Amino acid sequence: MSKIPLDNFLNECVCTDSEADGLSLEELYGLYLSWCQLRDSEPVDARTLRASLRAAGVAPSHRGKACPGLVMVGPAACDYIVHRELPLATLDTQDGGAPQIRSRRTGAHPMPLQDRESANERDAAPAA
Repeated sequence: MSKIPLDNFLNECVCTDSEADGLSLEELYGLYLSWCQLRDSEPVDARTLRASLRAAGVAPSHRGKACPGLVMVGPAACDYIVHRELPLATLDTQDGGAPQIRSRRTGAHPMPLQDRESANERDAAPAA
């Protein structure tokens, strides 16, 4: 079993706020993965992290609920939130053609960039 620098993780990535809803174990593991990636260290599996958190007194109030009073802080929190919330999109060029945006989340057909109306044309108010 790998040793987890749990104190470092908790000190750098989590703080308490009595009015906060708390963090789920899934959110804590995602935050831990972001923290490991930023430190270029090898993460342990979710089960090992949960056991270590329980041993440190960090546990949900009820099964399936959030760990009360915990909030994310620091660079790992920003990394986790950005990568959890924003859909991934790739810019793809096929056979030397125009670049196309392909979204992995929506599965929509890509539209060539030159066929899109400019932001000024799209957002302009109609003439009265």
